[in-house]
Amino acid sequence: MSSSSSSHMANGSKKPEAIENQGRLYSMKYCPFAHRVRLILTLKQIPHDIVNINLQDKPDWYFQIHPEGKVPAYVDTDDAIITDSVTIANYLDQKYPAPPLYNDKTKSRDLELLDHFSKIINTFSNCIHDKDKRQFEEIVVETKDNLQEFEEELGIRKTPFFGGNNPGMLDILMWPWFERAKALTILYKRRASLDNERFPNLVSIHLI
Repeated sequence: MSSSSSSHMANGSKKPEAIENQGRLYSMKYCPFAHRVRLILTLKQIPHDIVNINLQDKPDWYFQIHPEGKVPAYVDTDDAIITDSVTIANYLDQKYPAPPLYNDKTKSRDLELLDHFSKIINTFSNCIHDKDKRQFEEIVVETKDNLQEFEEELGIRKTPFFGGNNPGMLDILMWPWFERAKALTILYKRRASLDNERFPNLVSIHLI
């Protein structure tokens, strides 16, 4: 259903030809935002190919696809260009409704939680790029406080995922950062984990 190359296109590289009847995701292998879209493309079994971009040495032609040179960007079979991971995710969910990733009853709350999750994304990014000069313990306390709302929401829903019995849009859009959480352990040479008493749903059922 998909094809990709492990190499990343850099300045001076030739733009790959489009593949008929396939969308194309412009990605970077380690980018969590692009990871969101890869998960959805795989889950929905959407035919596509992946072109990885070297974000440190971007090819000139890529700025015609994304003026800021960011990933992800998705080019559909009709040459429509969609940027921003959440926008792409919602676009794909509407165009390819099976399996549906939103529940009508909880969609508005999911979108609210997704907006709140941006605090955690910002903290992670600042840590990775050495912009957060606070002590490790202070960062951990803040992150746990920000996760409390998600723990309580899972308790209210009484389901293994925010999407119900299967992962939904919110689960998928959050997952790349949970998968990368161990990077902070390596970076700070300190380990922090969620305790089962405070976060039983996140620990034993869902994300950690």
